[in-house]
Amino acid sequence: MHDAVLCMTGTVNVHTGQTLRTDPRLRLADYKTAVRYYLDHTDLPVVFIENSDFDFSGDADFEAFAADARFKLIRMSPHPDKSPGKGFQEFYMLDRFAASTDARLMVKVTGRYVVKNIARMIAEMRAPLHIDLHRKLGVALTGFFAVETLIYNRFFAGKYREADDPAGRYIEHVIYAAVTGTPLRKMTALLPENPQFRGVSGSYGAGLERNRYKMMLRGAERAVSRRLGISEFLIEY
Repeated sequence: MHDAVLCMTGTVNVHTGQTLRTDPRLRLADYKTAVRYYLDHTDLPVVFIENSDFDFSGDADFEAFAADARFKLIRMSPHPDKSPGKGFQEFYMLDRFAASTDARLMVKVTGRYVVKNIARMIAEMRAPLHIDLHRKLGVALTGFFAVETLIYNRFFAGKYREADDPAGRYIEHVIYAAVTGTPLRKMTALLPENPQFRGVSGSYGAGLERNRYKMMLRGAERAVSRRLGISEFLIEY
């Protein structure tokens, strides 16, 4: 059994209406950049799960990725109900992967995002679930987190059904409730450090880089909270 797997989620041909970065060529280029980064900067198996039935045959970059024994492409069809939005679709896809993998730990990243300090963070992870929770907003940041597969299947499987973007009930709200309203709360820790995201948000079309000074404040709160065993951010910047 592999100890951990890096699970990248992808949708080349967007099939929901809650995203701004919809050009398949741009999205595919984003995914390629991220796959290359994770193959070069981690030693984990890298699984790219794509749920729009995009045809990768003949793509030279993905053929090169496939030559690496650590890389695997998994193609899945989306849920037939497109109306609840992208978080619904993403966790529907994750559910199927979590039910089939033999990895002890799933390190999940939104496939178009590069997390530059991912290797350092993984090396410091000890809790069954590492995810950034925000009490004031009532959200869990699902772009990057790490969870033991057994924990995922116990607490998160099927939760995608509660997400409904048009109604304002995003998957971030659903996962926050699944953590804070269950025994999982005591098994959860914040990420070891601020993720250094690079890329373009699909939701609002702008870069993912955050204000340097706000991130310094966030880093200070993170360090204090982790020392005190606090698993949520209490202050918003």
